[in-house]
Amino acid sequence: MWDSKLFKTGVGILLLFLIIYMGTQISFIFRPVVVAFEALFISFLVSGVLYYFTIPFVDWMHGHKVPRPLAILIVFMLIIGLLALLFFTIGPILQAEFTRLAVSIPEGIREIQQIIRELEESAIFNALLDLEALDVDEIIDNLAGFVSRAISQVAVSVATLVDVMTGLFMTIIIIPFLLYYMLKEKGGDFIPKLVERLSPEEYKDNVHSALSEMNKLLGTYVQGLAVVCLFVGILAYIGFSIIGLDYALILAMFILITNIIPFLGPFIGSIPAVVVGLLDSPLTMFLVIVVIVIVQQLESLVISPQVMGRRMALSPLTIILLVLVAGRLGGLLGIILAIPTFTVLKIIVNHIFEYIKPIKKSSGQTPTNRS
Repeated sequence: MWDSKLFKTGVGILLLFLIIYMGTQISFIFRPVVVAFEALFISFLVSGVLYYFTIPFVDWMHGHKVPRPLAILIVFMLIIGLLALLFFTIGPILQAEFTRLAVSIPEGIREIQQIIRELEESAIFNALLDLEALDVDEIIDNLAGFVSRAISQVAVSVATLVDVMTGLFMTIIIIPFLLYYMLKEKGGDFIPKLVERLSPEEYKDNVHSALSEMNKLLGTYVQGLAVVCLFVGILAYIGFSIIGLDYALILAMFILITNIIPFLGPFIGSIPAVVVGLLDSPLTMFLVIVVIVIVQQLESLVISPQVMGRRMALSPLTIILLVLVAGRLGGLLGIILAIPTFTVLKIIVNHIFEYIKPIKKSSGQTPTNRS
């Protein structure tokens, strides 16, 4: 019993929990490590995402006899060229739409006020709600006060803003260096080999198998999510342009970005488009809803199954539970990282059970009877 692998594994897990508990009791010792982790987390996260985008191209060029450092530099130059192309093509359109949006905001607020007043005077709405206590002027004053306080708070928090901008600048500087070394160190084997060196000899095969599976699934998720979001944004822009919706590019890009958020993203992304459609006319709002429904159906029934595959498919109930728990623990960033984190934990648990299962079978065998 004392020499069995199952017993040693259990003792190792208990020791790990004991170390974690002791670490919480002397947290001041680990504070510098925590600060360093917080400072570098975003840089490593963005570099990891870019790694999965660029590694197929680097591996392809390296397989065609291009030295790996040169292949990485070529990919970097292609990224810079693509960003410049987007800046000079989409930039002017975005600038024009943002200018029109800034000019039309006061008019939009007045239209919303008018809609609220019309609802207040509607007999049907009055039958549903008791509006005696509803004062539109008070609501507008409260909204104006909230905006004023927000502006004042921003003015007071200049030092914080400077700190954030400094951190953002440092992150932008660090990311290319991290990405270069992640791509240079033998591609996808960098992290697995690093962890394998720290693993005991008897566990190396299992660790290698688990890390390889994680690397493959994370690559599938990141690359697939990017393609899905891009398709959703393009389809939304085409649909909004067909129905003549104002600020079609801005609204489509907002839908593209929010589609990163599992489950809630499509609903959050559709709100500005629906509001802009409502300010134009009820018919436009209806057409916006039709476009969004068509785009989301194409995404869920055609694009995602083809791009993401069945291996990353999760039930809606699982996604809802993950979003609720991750949102409670980590906010927006936790929601975004919920599915890949769950996938990694699922792989770890599966490999642990695969490792323990033969041990249980061997320990459950009855000894051979002696003659």
